[in-house]
Amino acid sequence: MKLINRRGWSRRLWKALLVITTASLVAGCGGAAATPTEEAPAAERTLKVWGFVWTADWLDAIKAGFESQHPGVTVEVGRFEYDPYQDMVLTTLASGEGVPDVVTLDPMWAGDLIRNGTVLPLDKATSELNVGDFVPGGWNLYAWKGVQYGVPLDLDFNLLFYRKDVYDAAMQALGMTTFPRDSENFLRLAEEVTKETGKPALMIENDYYAWYQGFLAPMGGNLINEAGDAYVYNSDAAVEALQVYSDLAAKYQVAKVWNYDTDGDPMVALSGGDLMGIMHGSWFATELESGAPDMKGQWGIAPLPWGSGDRQFDAATGGACLSIPNKAAEPELAWEFLKYAMTPENQVEYFKIVAGVPSLRTSWSDAAFDEVNEYFGIPLGRSVADWSLRAMPMQLPSLEVADLIGEAITKVTSGQVTPKEALDEAVQAAPPL
Repeated sequence: MKLINRRGWSRRLWKALLVITTASLVAGCGGAAATPTEEAPAAERTLKVWGFVWTADWLDAIKAGFESQHPGVTVEVGRFEYDPYQDMVLTTLASGEGVPDVVTLDPMWAGDLIRNGTVLPLDKATSELNVGDFVPGGWNLYAWKGVQYGVPLDLDFNLLFYRKDVYDAAMQALGMTTFPRDSENFLRLAEEVTKETGKPALMIENDYYAWYQGFLAPMGGNLINEAGDAYVYNSDAAVEALQVYSDLAAKYQVAKVWNYDTDGDPMVALSGGDLMGIMHGSWFATELESGAPDMKGQWGIAPLPWGSGDRQFDAATGGACLSIPNKAAEPELAWEFLKYAMTPENQVEYFKIVAGVPSLRTSWSDAAFDEVNEYFGIPLGRSVADWSLRAMPMQLPSLEVADLIGEAITKVTSGQVTPKEALDEAVQAAPPL
């Protein structure tokens, strides 16, 4: 049952009273009372939906279909740049003033909103959506203590973008027939690449997101324990993951720890042949193609290789979601919109517009996923979709924890402290869950 807001109900009531009053006046003048035979028009309602710039393009494309299914409803899309949007969502939802009905969230800061009770639990998610239609890594991303707080849009996990011509030559020299899927063999390959080119085989950053997604998760660590009441990113697995991360530059000397303030835009180094690899989400394919258009065919993409060869996951995945704030004026209508957005047709549209592979697996049968990307020479959508099946869901930390981990990584890669010391300090400083 859809809710009718007070303004819409008052307008319907006013129209009904007007009909009765008019009929009475006509009857009093000796004429026959008019009998209304047409239903009153649907109440006018506005559904306010907020999104990042790229998701807003998709929301604008699909809103007409929802409006046609819900006469009298207008979908109003708010479009925002990512950085100011993050601050606005956090402050708006916390204040309860000017809250939209549907909000696009990012895992970097959704955890704070969920744990602070500013978004609604989606009680109908498991009964009105087929959970099995979604990639587990995407669906479970926005679940907290068994409760769903968002429906996932895309899958955002790091991949390795590498100079295929250079790496292929190094693989041939080492007698490798397939791209390495474990730390030990990748390090052998990276050392060969660096030896032959004199350039870093890849770059790393003092960044929580990159370390957590690509090293901590596949190497058996996590942020939070299973009970959801304590941070555990100083476990033995976490210490090993940070040691490997740091050793890439300090011990093996195959990676450069990138400093954006002094090193500038890495795209300059990538396009100039001064950097042989970089780890980013699949969206970086578009950045690389536009930033180095003359290097068509020279770049390859592979799943991350960190950890043992028999590991279960290659990475942890993030990705945006749609959620409903607890102060939404139209929560029932908002849920109908979330269901509408999750149809295979609308998720294919998401892929075509945003270029992110949807969490909804039933959308993957569309031919768009098999189109060959000419720059890389592979069906990029299909490849990323297949790789996503080996991505576990990220756990949602607080922004404070993300900053603490970032500081710990910086201390380790700069040689100030050991991974154990840095991570113990970061856990001790973490806010309670």
